[in-house]
This record gives sequence, C-alpha cells and structure tokens, in this order.
Amino acid sequence: MNFEALKQRFLDLTSDPIAVAHLADKEESPRLIYVNRAFTRVFGHVPEDLSGLPTHRVLPPRTNCPFATAAKSQSDGTNGTKSTQVRIRHADGSIMGATCSFLVMEDGNKGLYICATWRPDTIARESEGFVPDARGSAQQDHAYRKQVGNISETYGMHLAAVLDAFPDPLALHDDHGRPVFKNRAYTALLSQKGLVTEAEDKNGYSTGNGHHHDTLPLQKQAHDADTAGIRLNTPEPLRNGEAAERFSSRLVSALNSYPDPIVIYDADLNLVFCNDGYAASMSDHPEELVEGMHLKEVLHMAIRYGRYPDAVGREEEWVNEILSPTTLGSTTQDVELDGDIHHRLLRSWTANGDHVVIRLNSTELVRQKRAAEAAQARLIAALNAYPAPFVIYDSDDCLVVCNEAYRESMSNNPEDLKVGLHRTEVARIAIRAGKIANAIGREEEWMSDAHQQTEVEKTVQDLELPGDVHHRLLRSRVENGDLVILRIDTTELVRQRRAVEEYSKMLETANRKITYKALHDDLTDLGNRRYLSQKFEEFVAKRKVAGGEIAALHIDLDRFKHINDTMGHAAGDEVLLEVSRRIRNNVGEGEVVARFGGDEFVALLQVPADSQRPEELAKALLEDLSRPAIVKGKECRFGASIGLARTPLADTDKLLSHSDLALYKAKARGRGQLGVFDHSDLENAQRTKAVADDILRAIEQAEFEPFYQPLVDARTGHVVGLEALARWRHPERGILQPAEFLPLATDLNVAGDIDKLIFEKAIRECQQSFGEQENPLSISFNVSENRINDNEIAAIGHHVDSYAGKVSFELLETIFLEEQDNDFLQRLDKLRSLGVAIEVDDFGSGRASVVALQRINPDRLKIDRRLVSLVDQGKEGLRLLKPIIEIGLALELDVTAEGVETPEQAEILADLGCDRLQGFHFAKPMAHQDLLSFLSSWNHGW
Repeated sequence: MNFEALKQRFLDLTSDPIAVAHLADKEESPRLIYVNRAFTRVFGHVPEDLSGLPTHRVLPPRTNCPFATAAKSQSDGTNGTKSTQVRIRHADGSIMGATCSFLVMEDGNKGLYICATWRPDTIARESEGFVPDARGSAQQDHAYRKQVGNISETYGMHLAAVLDAFPDPLALHDDHGRPVFKNRAYTALLSQKGLVTEAEDKNGYSTGNGHHHDTLPLQKQAHDADTAGIRLNTPEPLRNGEAAERFSSRLVSALNSYPDPIVIYDADLNLVFCNDGYAASMSDHPEELVEGMHLKEVLHMAIRYGRYPDAVGREEEWVNEILSPTTLGSTTQDVELDGDIHHRLLRSWTANGDHVVIRLNSTELVRQKRAAEAAQARLIAALNAYPAPFVIYDSDDCLVVCNEAYRESMSNNPEDLKVGLHRTEVARIAIRAGKIANAIGREEEWMSDAHQQTEVEKTVQDLELPGDVHHRLLRSRVENGDLVILRIDTTELVRQRRAVEEYSKMLETANRKITYKALHDDLTDLGNRRYLSQKFEEFVAKRKVAGGEIAALHIDLDRFKHINDTMGHAAGDEVLLEVSRRIRNNVGEGEVVARFGGDEFVALLQVPADSQRPEELAKALLEDLSRPAIVKGKECRFGASIGLARTPLADTDKLLSHSDLALYKAKARGRGQLGVFDHSDLENAQRTKAVADDILRAIEQAEFEPFYQPLVDARTGHVVGLEALARWRHPERGILQPAEFLPLATDLNVAGDIDKLIFEKAIRECQQSFGEQENPLSISFNVSENRINDNEIAAIGHHVDSYAGKVSFELLETIFLEEQDNDFLQRLDKLRSLGVAIEVDDFGSGRASVVALQRINPDRLKIDRRLVSLVDQGKEGLRLLKPIIEIGLALELDVTAEGVETPEQAEILADLGCDRLQGFHFAKPMAHQDLLSFLSSWNHGW
C-alpha cells in the first residue's frame, strides 16, 4: 500500500494529531516530513509551514525536543512506544500542553523515523483562552493533497512500517469490506485458533476463550467509502445475564454513592440513567425523574424548582441554548445554580451514541477563582496606576502580565502586546515602533536573538527614549524563573545630572580662566610674577634630575616713562603690547617670558652648561627692541637694558635678584646695554643693602633733621624766609648730603618718610623760635609727588596750623607736566585751602610750559641755580635768563633766584625782577642753633 493511500484512508481520518519526523544519519536534529489534518486543526500549523523544518520549531524556547529524546532512546536500544508530557507552541504564538506517544524505527540507512501521536490538554488549553484555529477549507485541503503528493513512496513504505508497530490491531477496509491494510497485531488476532476469517471480521467476533473484540471506526468513512478500524480487546466477562445484572447493580450503587450528579442520555436525549445526586440537583422530588424522560422536560422541571436562576424570565430561550448543538457539543460547561452554587459539566459520548454528563461541584473552586481574580484585578489596577512600566515574563520569557505604562512604552498599539508573546517579539514590536531610541539606525542588530539575549542578562540598563526621555531598567529573576522588569523614569534625574555636569564644566572652564587670569598679565597676556615663580620651581626641579643650568634675563625698557608722560598711558600700553610681541618672537619653545611689573620683563631659560643661548637671546632682544614702533600714527622710539644671571655663578634661589643687580649695572653704563652678573655686583649690592638698611634704621631713629638756608628780600636785604633742607646726622659718618642717601631712599620708596620727618621737626623748631614774632619767617619744603596724597593732607594741615608763619611746598618742575591728572590738581587745591603756598623749584631745567604753569597756578617760581650762574657771564646769559623771569612776572608770580654766590649776581637779579634771593653769598644751609646765631649777627639789610 502506498503512502498517499495510507494517509487518505487512515492518518488523515484519525482525530488524534499525528506528526512524522525523520532523523538522517549524522544529523543532530530530526526534521518534520508530515503532519495530519488533526494536527493542523489542534495546533494551527499547516504542512507547508513545517515540511523540512527541525522539530524544535514547534516547541517553546529552551524546551528539550521529545523527538530527539525518542530518537536517542532508540539509539540506546529501547524500542517501542514512548510517552511523555510536553509543551507545544500553537501557530498563534501561545503555548499549550499535551501528552505525546512516539514510535521509532530505523529507515535502513542508519537513519530513524519518529511517529508522534499527540493528546492535547484541552482543559488547560481552554483556561488560557485558547480557541482552535479551524482549518480544513477546500483550499487548505487542496494544499494538503499537494503537499502529500510531494512525499516519496519511500516515506509511505516506512510510515506503513511504523503503523505496523502499533500494539493494537489496526485494519483498513474498502467499501466492500475487504481489508486493504492490516498491521501485525491485526494479523496475529486472525491467525489465533478459533478466530473468524477476515471476511467475517467486518463487524466483530468472539474468541473461543471468552474474549470479545469490536471494530471501532476512528472517524466517519472516508470520501472513497473506505473504513479504518482498530481492534480493541475488551476482556470484561459477561458470561450470563445473572452476572451482568449483578455487575449492573453494583455499578448503580457505586454511582449513587458518588456525591456529584451523573447522568446518561441516549442519542435522542432521552434519560437512560441518573444517580441520586443528579436527581436531587434537578428537582425537589427526585422520583419525578424517570427513564425515557427527554432532556427538555428535565430542564423545565429544574427551572420550576428554581435550580437555574439564570433561566428565570427567559425559560424557553435558555432551554434552547442548552439543547443547541454548540452547547451539547462542548466537552465542558460551567453553570451557576441558586445560592451561588457552581457546577462544571463534563460531557462525553459512548460508542453507541449515549450522552454521558458528570457534574462536578466547582463552587469552592469558582469562589477561590473569583477571589483570585479579584486580587489579580486589584493587583492589575495597582500596576496600571503605577506610572512606571512594569512587566513579568515567565521562565520561558513569555509575557505574563504588564501594566498600561509598559504597553504604551513598547507599542504604538498597546493591543499588540498579548499574554504569551515571547520577550524577543515584544522587543521587536517596540523597536519597529521607534520606542527605543538606542536602537534607531541599528534595528536589525537590536532585533536579533543574540542581542536580545545579551540585553536581558543585564540587571541594570539605561535607555534613551524619543523626546529626551530616559528610563532605567531593573531586571531580576525570581525563584520560579519569572523575569521581572521594572522601568523607572529617570528623565528628571538624567536632566539634573546633565545640568550638574554642564555646570561643572562651566565651573571648570571658569576655574581655568580664573587660574589663567591669575597667572597672566591682563594687558600683554604674558605670565605674571606668580606664573614666573611656578615655572622657576619647575626648572629647578628638572635641573635636579636632568642637570643643565638656568638663566634669567631681566629686561627693562628705556625712555618708557617719557612715552607715558608725553603721549599718555594708552600709547604706553601700545608700546608694552608691541614689546611683548617682539619678546615672544625671540624666545624659543620651552623658554618662559613674563611681565615682571610696569615696563620690566623676565625671561627664563633652561640650557646646557656650555650653551651661549642666554647671551644670544639678550643681544637679539637689544637689537629688536631698539627699533622704533608706530603708535597712533607717530614714530615712537624706545630701547631696553638687560641684566643676565645664570647658574652656577648665581645661586639658584637668588637667580632673579642677581639678574636684577645685573640690570642695575647695565643701566649704570647707559641705555641699550647688557649687564652680566658677577660676584662684584653682589658686593656692590651688599653695600647698597647695608646703606638701605642704615637709611631705614635712621628713619626709625629720627636721624634726619632740617638744615635751614635763608631767603633774602632782593630790595631790602632782610631775611624773610627759610628753606628747610634734609640732612642725615649719621652717628659715624657725620652730616650727610641728600646726594648720599636720597636716590637710594627714592628706590626704597621712603623719600616721603624723610620729607615728613623734616617737615614736622622744622615746624616745631621754627614755631618755638619765631612763632611769637610779629612777622614770622616763611618756611619752604622740598617734597616729592608721593608726599602729596589724600592720606597725608589732613596731617599736613594740622602741622601747618601749628606754625604762625607762611608755609610753602617746593615741587620739582619735572613733575608739573601737562599730563598731570585732575586728581593731582585737586590735591594741590586742598593744600592751598589749608594755607600752603605752592612753589615750582628748579624752574628752567625741566619741560614745564606756560600751559602747565597755568594749570598748576603756583604762587612762586624758583629759577634753577645753573641759570643764575649765567647772569654775570655777559649778554648771552642775560638773554637766556631774562625771558624766564619775565614769564613768571607775566603770570603774576613771585620769583626767587637760588644759587646766588656774588654781590653782582644779587644786584643784577634784583634789577631783572627777582623779589627773593638765595645762595652761598648770603649763607649756607645750617642747623637750627647755627641759624639762630646767624640771624642775630645779620645786619638786617643792605
């Protein structure tokens, strides 16, 4: 018999799902070659989808393949039928349970055929909401036949061999009752002694030993009128009517003792038998239920006795629903009785058409289920109220439960997420919907099984969703294998963290800017003193490791003060910027340059011991800085002096101070010079330092005192005033002139302190000596510009008020330039308001103009002694001196001539218009006691 005929006449007619697989030699996995119609009806898979595919494709993930297990048992030597509980994947993606029996045999080429008969778990399937996907349309039937037609005759032969191994007798008869196929068990039955012939075997027979056999059709007859049958051995002894009656009585007694209702109706729905439990469940008077009563009558009786509250008011409709083919054809049915009583009806049909119904009291189960559903509903409501996505997958990674937030986060259509869907399929839905921003542009990679398996192993994972939304996934496996995933919305935290990071970066940038600003000069952007100090420490540390020497070039601009004074500070800034650019252009990589202050710059170099680079750089800078610069359209000339010091001649910790000493030496030689430090410079510096320390000590000890030089009225010869001059009464060296201490005091910035000592002491002495006179002598003082500041003006006014005579301040002409700001002029006005007269000293030796004099508006001019010496040297000297005196007179200023040494000079100067004279011709500067003696011997006039 060929395989096509075998399928049509038996396999496609049986109601049990059957699948046949083949495991070829040296292959690891069996492949499906055939499934019958019952398999398609129950599990949804059609042959076109499965033919040639590995058997594990119809199983859930990570499920051991029973086909492979059965094949392995065969290879181990265990033949015959094998049964096991398995789970199978329906075509719609859901999972259902089944019992599977396997027959395995060899194919002659070291391969195996595995025939599997499936018994699906119907109740479990229905609890999952399963509705079989009905197949079997004409088109599908055509597809089946087309598929079957493609299977070779060889497979049909081997399938027949597999069926031949079934333990129960199996036979296929044509429409004339002739057998067209029988297996070995069937043949064995026919060959037993005393059995009927095959022709007599169509409807059944009894064996000689008392055993009875029936031929039971698997389904209706096939379209070609063939009939398939299986012989079942029914060994129940029915030897005589008395034994049968005794058996029936015992059976009825047993059924009546069973507490739940049991009933049997025949094929026409007439009552055949019911136990006491059934009768009590349908009527208050059980005796009313009699054999032969139709089911419809029984139902109406139950309604009358209030057994079915759902039927009240719709009795006929309800009865018709029960009697409908759909209801009667269902194997199970749940009914609710009065008093919240619940039964489950289990229906089955016997071979003779009897309808058997068992009613199980499921009240407690229903109530428990209702309580569980209520608890589940509350849990689901709570989960749906939870704003973050939440989901549970079972141990096979199939969806169990999720909240609405999870559905919305994974799909544009939340209905797409169904219970039973595999986790990877849910992920694919989310990726296709664009719900996972991380996967955009990488969809295929993210949807792969390998990537999804890698992702699920991460216990914590951060996701970025569209719209700058961020979630954190927390995954955990519970004891039963369920995978719990909680998605927490971390959007605000991520944004706050981002803001903090951005703020930190901003702070870091600001800190860098602040640090840079703290280490660099605002004007030139060169390093400052602090920067130079840091680099110097780096050079020293590197020298200790790598050796070599360090050189410092101290650069000071020449004539820079002149540029500032004549062109203004803005022009001076332009010059400094140009100088910084030229210095940068000359220094090399790794060499450091900084603005040390004002117009001073320092360059640091780290060089080998014998390198001439420091000297070469100094010469290049001297040349480059001697070139003029164009500032504000004018040619501006300046230069530089450079002091060079280098280790080991200069001590490392004193390198910068030694380069400063070398700079002083360069300046002493003139402008544009290079001074190189040697030990003699250090000796000179030490001497200078000793003098500086002595000056500071002398200020503390008040060793500076005023010497007075008289001022004589040019017309009368009377002494009308005094100029207080500073002298240092040194304890060892005697009286020292200003030239011996004033330059260094100016460098030390203590000249103002000396002026203050002279001023205060002269006021006290003169007040004691002349304060009571009718016309006290006027006193004039030489003061520096720094002495005239707001902090000192109040104290000056206090001392001026303490002297009865006139007080004047003599300022050098070189500080009265047109560039003096208004603040300085305001300070002069404050002094005038205190009664202090302003005089310009050494007029004619500086650069003061008539405009500058008008701005300053002094009370008196003092002509420089070098001009006074020209008055008796002929007409040339007079022509030079006379205009200067006339300027003062023209400005209505008093004029004093200092440095008068002869009577002739005094006479000429008086004639030219000077109203006061001062000089050695009258007296030298003298101490206070000597002044008093001089005044007592002066002849009080010409």
